[in-house]
Amino acid sequence: MSRFFRFGVTTLLLFLLASFKFSQPVLAASEFTTTYDVTYEVGNDGVTLVTQKVNLKNLTSQFYASNFTLSIGSTTVSEVSASDGAGSMEASVDQKSNKTSITLKFNQQIAGVGKTQDFTLRFKSTDFAQHLGKTWEVNLPKIPEGANIASYNLLLSVPVEFGDPTSISPNPLSHSQSYDRIFFNFNKNQLEKSGISVNFGTIQVFNFSTKYHLENSSLFPVLTSISLPPDTDYQQVSLTNITPRPLNVTTDEDGNYLAWYRLPRHSSQTVEASGKAKLFIAKRDLKPALFTDSQLASWTKSDVYWEKENPAISSALTDILKGEKVQTNKDKAALIYRYVVNTLKYDTSRLDKGGIERLGAVTALNNPNSAVCMEFTDLFIALSRAAGVPAREMDGFAYSLNKSLRPLSLGKDLLHAWPEYWDEKKGWVMVDPTWENTSGGVDYFNKFDLNHLVLAIKGVSSKTPYVSEEVSVTLAEDEFEGKTQNEMTIDIPDIAWSGFPVIATVKVSNNGNILQPPLALALNSDKMKILGSETVNFGPLPPFGSATSQFNLRAPFSWQSFEATLTINAGDQKIVRKVTIKPFFLLQPFPYLIAGTLALMLGIYLTVLGLHFHRRRAAKKAVST
Repeated sequence: MSRFFRFGVTTLLLFLLASFKFSQPVLAASEFTTTYDVTYEVGNDGVTLVTQKVNLKNLTSQFYASNFTLSIGSTTVSEVSASDGAGSMEASVDQKSNKTSITLKFNQQIAGVGKTQDFTLRFKSTDFAQHLGKTWEVNLPKIPEGANIASYNLLLSVPVEFGDPTSISPNPLSHSQSYDRIFFNFNKNQLEKSGISVNFGTIQVFNFSTKYHLENSSLFPVLTSISLPPDTDYQQVSLTNITPRPLNVTTDEDGNYLAWYRLPRHSSQTVEASGKAKLFIAKRDLKPALFTDSQLASWTKSDVYWEKENPAISSALTDILKGEKVQTNKDKAALIYRYVVNTLKYDTSRLDKGGIERLGAVTALNNPNSAVCMEFTDLFIALSRAAGVPAREMDGFAYSLNKSLRPLSLGKDLLHAWPEYWDEKKGWVMVDPTWENTSGGVDYFNKFDLNHLVLAIKGVSSKTPYVSEEVSVTLAEDEFEGKTQNEMTIDIPDIAWSGFPVIATVKVSNNGNILQPPLALALNSDKMKILGSETVNFGPLPPFGSATSQFNLRAPFSWQSFEATLTINAGDQKIVRKVTIKPFFLLQPFPYLIAGTLALMLGIYLTVLGLHFHRRRAAKKAVST
């Protein structure tokens, strides 16, 4: 009589499948324990040699193991070999979809309480280390849940030429260095919580280009906008070209860059934009922004696809937080993130249908086995907002060497969606539950990567702004060169009349290729009085963007002509403008104004006098009668 026993071991998606003989019909993971010593040796070319030394201990006399099957979420497994105490083991490899199964046959079947079997498995893969432009990135999976593992030790070995790691999660128990290798040690407790992510390098630079086809089929001109890659806490954008040049480029409440165009009736236009984006592994500004209550409310409200008030969402959130001690947004987001990763299942079959329909959070919750990145994102946002945690959607490009492990599903040009939440201490934090789910536990919550380029942010609305599907992104070989170049102009009449108000319009344009930080502008005058505030804050201004502000002034009363000086200071820039002040009686309409005034006064006087005489005559007539 035979049965099969299944429990988790290691690698991306790892399960042990063994065949046993027994006299009892009961079978459980507690019948065996395993210990592991695993080494990931990353080569200079990124090819990783994985060596797993496994000890399988029998806790009962009723079963013995005859086979071992390893299921790996990888499509690049090669050079598989295994051995036990009796020599080489027979190995068979089967690759289906995004998984590779390795089945080993033990040379001996060992039965008895406390009996152990030791064996070693080796294989190579290119899915653990990735060379991306200026960086190396190593991602190793966590230990699968449900495995009866007594001990698990992992050694990661990388070449010295990778440099010192710029970020690593979790922190290793220890690390050391030999002549040409760097070693990091981890244990079971660390890998039960998350996988291992190590980055070598601090920045990544991409070239991008995008194209929009605008059309106005109405009978009237329309004003419309397109979205451009924005600056974020982890991304700086250099916008070098927009053809044709827009009327203006502004920012919205989510920080998106919107280029504005006026389309005549029954017209169309193609807009092309290009530039560079520099991605940072560490937050650019450690000081979180301060938001108003209305802004926070807009990032926690219910919306299409983010149905936070739906009973299904409320019920799921109650189960997630039940019995948990949560104090911060991060505490809540971590529990919600883990729930989304473990509940939804990525459905690759939807990618083949074309024109993927967005299902939204509630539908994803009710159909957990048919999700793509949009559903992972929408469900995380809806649950977070229901818990009072501000959350938004990031749409963009994600660099993926293996689309089976890190799938992309929003368009033909490798577009992807992932969420971010608001941390009270760190500000906006990006996470990717989709890729943690599909990569077998690589940690995308506590540490992010340099592969996600943001093209648009959806927060105030779940539908807009739209992202063009015609997007091209490549690694940049040259450096990122960003510069700001402000141009200030002032529009004020050359001549002002004493005693009369005058308006000065100041315009600031960003003719550089990167975002202009907020700019404080001050207006001073030696002889004219400034009504209201003398300062105004501009910005931040995107490339090709501009902003205007008006100052109200009044020329002093004078019987003589004189010159007044206006001075505008903004940073290290200064503009000086001269205005001629003339007496008001020299104003060209002044004589006519005087004549008209005199005529009006004379008319009023004659009218009053006429009424006076009329009343006197009426009074005399009344007395005589």
